[in-house]
Amino acid sequence: MSGTQQYGAHAGALSSVREIREQLSADSVDDATIRTRIGEDFMRYGREWCPHTATAAEVYGRLSETERRSPWVVVATAHPAKFNEIVEPIIGKTGHGSASLNRLLNLPQHAVDLPPTLEALAAALE
Repeated sequence: MSGTQQYGAHAGALSSVREIREQLSADSVDDATIRTRIGEDFMRYGREWCPHTATAAEVYGRLSETERRSPWVVVATAHPAKFNEIVEPIIGKTGHGSASLNRLLNLPQHAVDLPPTLEALAAALE
């Protein structure tokens, strides 16, 4: 394949990336709003959101009616039980994971703060 052909294929890919970027946007959501969204959507839909999913739901909720006419995807990135210390107090419900997950979450925990170096990790593993 010649350099021109490679560039032509690459240019097509760049065009697609540009088109995708034109359709994307980003927004930020503060912790208090995430907690509110978790609680409100649990009451409204009976669904438990992890904080990441609640962030996506909040951003979707901010869209105008016109923006919502296009197809949208709100992605659930984690099970809410992964964030049980955040979700449970908000929804007032405990043990919302599977039986096996609940057993894991109830096991004794031990944590050690380490400096962010490979040497510290190696020493802790000895």
